[in-house]
Amino acid sequence: MEFLLALQFLTRIPVPLRCAVTERQLARSMAYYPLVGLLLGGAAVLLHLLVARFAAAPVADLAAVTLLVLLTGNMHLDGLMDTADGIWSGRPREQMLEIMRDSRVGSHAVAAGILVLLAKIILLGQISPAARTAALLLFPVLGRWSIVYAATIHPYARSHGLGRFTASLGKWQLLFASAVTLALSYYLLQTAGLILCGAVLLGAVLLAAYLARRVGGMTGDLLGAVNELMEVLALIVLLLLQKNFGTQ
Repeated sequence: MEFLLALQFLTRIPVPLRCAVTERQLARSMAYYPLVGLLLGGAAVLLHLLVARFAAAPVADLAAVTLLVLLTGNMHLDGLMDTADGIWSGRPREQMLEIMRDSRVGSHAVAAGILVLLAKIILLGQISPAARTAALLLFPVLGRWSIVYAATIHPYARSHGLGRFTASLGKWQLLFASAVTLALSYYLLQTAGLILCGAVLLGAVLLAAYLARRVGGMTGDLLGAVNELMEVLALIVLLLLQKNFGTQ
């Protein structure tokens, strides 16, 4: 039940759930966010392999990243863009929250969205073909693990909103999500996978602390920003691990 809730909340994949859902159930479903990331990464791998048979590698990289945007309904990238408009506005906390709630898109949002998408496509292109499958599988997992961390450690900043259910989040959801992420990373990359998890965790700690300090806690938009930026960090670290540790 909770896995299907996570799949329904994080993606646009049709999930036949018709029953009433409580905030506590939504919070418990966050334990399965990394598994949803694995499903998304698996879909990206399959499309990448298919497109690579008929087109150049950069086209396959673009197709894989585009698929992830489509499958998630652009949820996390939208959060990043709203966060960029709010945080870079230089306004007081309450005005930042209002700017992030505004459906209009500013220049900061556009720049952030373009840079993150370009970063993912370019970084994927720099990772060796043999390591690219692991990269496509893992970076969506690590991004969603970062969401669980940030939502668990920091309070929700609004009195209402889509992400208010995170107030019911418990430590065991973070422990389960962490165990899944560590196991998958170690299975795919051995020791390098654990180093990757450590680097992403450090990045999530620093980024979430900075955003929470600026806004007074987490919001759905900020969690989306954490996901997107930690996905980029994961790809950067994977590239470095490939060169320095021989990850192939």
